[in-house]
Amino acid sequence: MKIAMVTEYFMPHDLGGSEWSTYYLIRELIKKGHQVIVITPNYGAQPREVFEKIKIVRFPFFKKIKNNKPVSPYWHTGLPWLIISTFYLIKICRKESPEIIHLQGKYFSLAGFIVKILLKISVILTVRDYQLICGYGFCVWQKTNACGIFEYFRRDYPFYVKNYLKNPSYGSIILNFLFAINSRLTKYFYAFFAKKLDLLICISKAQSEIYIKNGFKKVNIVYNPMQFSKAQFISKPKRQILFAGRLTPGKGPILLFESLPRVLSKFKELKVLIVGEGILKDKLKKNANKFGFRRKMKFLGQIEHNKLLNIYSDSLLTVVPSLWPEPFGRVALEAVSCGTPVVATNRGGLKEIIDDSITGYITQTDAKALSKDIIRAVNNNSILRKNIRNNFPAIKKKFQEENIKQYIKIYESLK
Repeated sequence: MKIAMVTEYFMPHDLGGSEWSTYYLIRELIKKGHQVIVITPNYGAQPREVFEKIKIVRFPFFKKIKNNKPVSPYWHTGLPWLIISTFYLIKICRKESPEIIHLQGKYFSLAGFIVKILLKISVILTVRDYQLICGYGFCVWQKTNACGIFEYFRRDYPFYVKNYLKNPSYGSIILNFLFAINSRLTKYFYAFFAKKLDLLICISKAQSEIYIKNGFKKVNIVYNPMQFSKAQFISKPKRQILFAGRLTPGKGPILLFESLPRVLSKFKELKVLIVGEGILKDKLKKNANKFGFRRKMKFLGQIEHNKLLNIYSDSLLTVVPSLWPEPFGRVALEAVSCGTPVVATNRGGLKEIIDDSITGYITQTDAKALSKDIIRAVNNNSILRKNIRNNFPAIKKKFQEENIKQYIKIYESLK
């Protein structure tokens, strides 16, 4: 079977979990004997390349990537993007004649719909966030129904200004209000075309429930693919715990820091590693000084994926203190794949990755509960690591073997 994998980013631009999930899926499909072509913007990279048996076709795009940082979403929502992405997707698919088109980004929804109509090729879309429901998504933190237009501007927009803008000025507030209007219109636009594709893939049951509740009917669930290797398992990890993710309110780093005084007073030799960048970085450093544990912290910034996998392996445990409903929770799965237990909040898809009291602990979104379960995970670390080893075949089957079978079954049913 020939599959066109259409993604906003791909190698050498390995910018996040979405790109790695796509990469792992492609590798497994090729191992199964399928032919995969990746269609993506070039961002300054060469137009064609074969990377690890993956044929990559990059179409011209005027925005270039610098320092491996993603471009603003507004480059993927304007009229130039709609014209360029649609034109080249039609052109490339006519030449390559794929049997299935798999969109890995919502901003290809219009292009995918037009190709579906013109070339009579089935098109599916994997979604990894909630932006087809709400531009901000704060409304689904505590409920499944998306906000209405009044609530969006009365509550979500002020929340964004307060928590996601650093030292906002009148100019930035007005500018972001215009962005909020654009985001709301964009949501309606892309959701309209996404609903007209053959299938929408959600990456957890929790995420699918929210999409179905908000009017998406053709929905299936396939977990993100992952690669597993016992080679990274370490029996005696360093006395350190890890947080990896964006330093933004939804990811819960403030909650983690509020829990640390209790943890570090009990384990005085414990170190805390923070991987990631974001609006809260300066505030977190101030809080560390305020609570008196700055010398036990190490802010590593954004690091390469392979280096992060090694840090997972070296750490006693990984903490995922998310406040928003994680569509999946890739950090939690990456940690377990390296043999490292996880303490995660009961938000979104995290409950579907961590087997409570087996591969880690599922906790509440308050500092006392989080600190209690971090302490439990440190005390029971050897038991949890042994559990991961014993359950490794089942975990690998669930997150590597079964999801590939699900995708192949979906492709074959639609071609």
